[in-house]
Amino acid sequence: MRSSIEILLILAAMSAHAFDSAAWLGQRAMLDREAERLRAAYPKFRDRVTQPAENVLIPVESHPDGSVKTSVVAARAHIFLQEGFVWAEGVEIRQMRPDGTVESRIEAENCLVDRSTKSGWTEGRAHAKYRGEAELEGENVYFSAAEEYVKIFTNTVLHAEGRVLKSVRADYDRHEGVAMFDGDVRLHGSERKREYDLAAKQAFAFIAGSNDFRRVVALGEVRVDSDGRKGECDRAVYTRRDSRIVMYGADGAPAKLSDGGGRRSTVEGSRITFWLDSEEVEVVDSSVQMETKGLKVPIGQGGEK
Repeated sequence: MRSSIEILLILAAMSAHAFDSAAWLGQRAMLDREAERLRAAYPKFRDRVTQPAENVLIPVESHPDGSVKTSVVAARAHIFLQEGFVWAEGVEIRQMRPDGTVESRIEAENCLVDRSTKSGWTEGRAHAKYRGEAELEGENVYFSAAEEYVKIFTNTVLHAEGRVLKSVRADYDRHEGVAMFDGDVRLHGSERKREYDLAAKQAFAFIAGSNDFRRVVALGEVRVDSDGRKGECDRAVYTRRDSRIVMYGADGAPAKLSDGGGRRSTVEGSRITFWLDSEEVEVVDSSVQMETKGLKVPIGQGGEK
């Protein structure tokens, strides 16, 4: 995986909107430490549970008007009053508006909640749902109700706007509308009936309100498959507004795009842009090869085409 410094430089160059990647990665590092604290505390409190109460609702956070903002609803739960922790089983963590509308919920098999930090750790499978927005699921999950932040450590699946994105680990920041995915990242989606798949080592997804996958930045051994066109590159950017993918090569390893149609041509360049709803392709520093009766024939090099 790339270092945090490398990620900062890439995001600074490739982000087209106001996103403070340095501040975000710093906040992520702080929440990582909080996740490890709760992960270590979970078995200690679980082992102290003897006779949990059944069918309980525990307020965790309130709105300024006194209405419940965050609560724990559980089949079984034990409150550790002195430490301020709640252990729960068969649990749902709810965040609500002042009028009582459920804004988000996290369903989990087991969890430990720290009422002072409004954060928790879940063991086993967990499912996070945001009203009218993204849904995430995975195993071994940290959440912060105060920061509207979820971190999944194993087997992540995100559903947004009809698209499915899978990876090993993920961080989802609802407040910033950004998700970071690590490890065997795979995105499957559709664009005006042209299906596409994207695979990479790492990816950032920028998600606007109402489930809008507006931008994806993929890093490391990126592979793209769109309606018979197959691409390979070091990093790529998908932009929903323009219905396009821009692929970038690395030093000594240009981006490549192959056409699986009758011409069976392959183009290479430092940057390749193609549109998902058309046949248009633009290449910088291009080199094109076309297969003719089993032979690959170079047909020229040049600038942007």
